Amino acid sequence: MLHCANKAPLYAFEMTLGKRIKAARERLEPKVTQAAVAKEFRVTVQAVSGWERDAAIPDLDKIAKLARILQVPSSWLLDGKGKPPAPDALESVMDRLDPEQRALLEAMAQTLLQRRENVA
Repeated sequence: MLHCANKAPLYAFEMTLGKRIKAARERLEPKVTQAAVAKEFRVTVQAVSGWERDAAIPDLDKIAKLARILQVPSSWLLDGKGKPPAPDALESVMDRLDPEQRALLEAMAQTLLQRRENVA
């Protein structure tokens, strides 16, 4: 706990895209290396390191694939707060489904919500 509540803003920081990439990559088991990410995108390890250091950002068209590799939702990768969600968290799994699977799961969720509303 901070000794002075007025100093709390001094310790708060926003996670940047680079910090989110690094946090998501490092939490996976087995570990995903910068080299493995670089190989997936046919870029250098230095390029991935640059993303993580916020010296550069990956092209927007790489974000969805990067999110799948890191097993996080694209929305968290782009604008998330806090720790990355667990790879088996629903939001992480949903982002990795193909469109047909996602539509089926969304339809099932809607059905469950409607049933709950009808019971209440």
